[in-house]
Amino acid sequence: MENNTGTDPQEDPAPTLETRSFTSLDIAKLAITAANLGVWFIDEQTGTFLPSARMKELHGYLAEEEMSFEAALVQIPKKYRQKVISVLKEARSRKEPFYLEYPVIGFHDQQQRWLRVMGGSEQPTTETSQFSGVIMDITDIKQNELRRSKFIGMVSHELKTPLTALKAYIQLLNKWAKQKRDSFSIGALSKLEKQVKKMTTMINGFLNFSGAESGKIHLNKSTFDMIPLLNEVIEENKDIYPDHAISLAASQQMVVNADRDKIEQVIINLISNAVKYSDPGKPIAVTCLQEKTRLILSVKDTGMGIEEKDIAKLFKPHSRIKTSKTENISGFGIGLYLCAEIIKYHGGEIGVKSEPGHGSTFWFSLKMKEQP
Repeated sequence: MENNTGTDPQEDPAPTLETRSFTSLDIAKLAITAANLGVWFIDEQTGTFLPSARMKELHGYLAEEEMSFEAALVQIPKKYRQKVISVLKEARSRKEPFYLEYPVIGFHDQQQRWLRVMGGSEQPTTETSQFSGVIMDITDIKQNELRRSKFIGMVSHELKTPLTALKAYIQLLNKWAKQKRDSFSIGALSKLEKQVKKMTTMINGFLNFSGAESGKIHLNKSTFDMIPLLNEVIEENKDIYPDHAISLAASQQMVVNADRDKIEQVIINLISNAVKYSDPGKPIAVTCLQEKTRLILSVKDTGMGIEEKDIAKLFKPHSRIKTSKTENISGFGIGLYLCAEIIKYHGGEIGVKSEPGHGSTFWFSLKMKEQP
């Protein structure tokens, strides 16, 4: 076909990546646009706040409207606002990165949105430095989490009714078997009762998980001595896990004001994990000692241990360490998250010390009750 443009088509090739020079700024802008992210900057010297159009929209403002930093904070419900302010203030003072999730109520539309914010201070290369970050809408993610938590809570609650009836029938049969001196039935019913207890603990765990996800863990606090509780839990676990030697080293009396049932769940979970990730026959050492005004309870195993990079994931929901050694170990990835939430609601701390190949020590602390 005749070329009427007067140019040789061979001399004007189609543009390629080589014909365009992309800067890191171009790529960053493309990534932010593609991800539908908002961005913001605060000049550390002048305090000037510069939000992007998308950030304004996420807070319920029009893209062309002015929005101050203070105005953005006002859109955060009071329940979450102080925590957001504290985290931002600490990140700025320490020059550290931060991560936040919180809801906002739109300025004009009054709609609630959940936002995820990440950022930090740039290392100054000139006389000026910036505190900046990115912000994204995670409302759909949060709504899915809420629906999942409500479903788990509903199903778990429904399971408790037949389980309670089953437990009652087992107790009646056990009483009958003892009257008849039927040793086989007594042994079988004893094992069945232990399995019902395990299932009850699991269901209570799901109910508490549902509450934790919605920020509604209810504590029924009472004053009790931790040592008898530990002895009860360890004796039960010795029957459930006869291959492991579970020992206790503790002070004479450790009185706390806490929710006994929920603290029992935490202890059971830590011992269960220690057994799960240890070889048969390996010892499990439980220690409960006083450190000033705090009780420190730890569960130590000599199992496979945990890599440094995986430790941060342990107390997050639905997070499980996946290796060739753990792929056949059952679990839902909510146990340690639930433990962390229960201890947090008690005002305590939880953590782990571990070294691959040399086992792990999980611990938590609670404030001890002052003795008169």
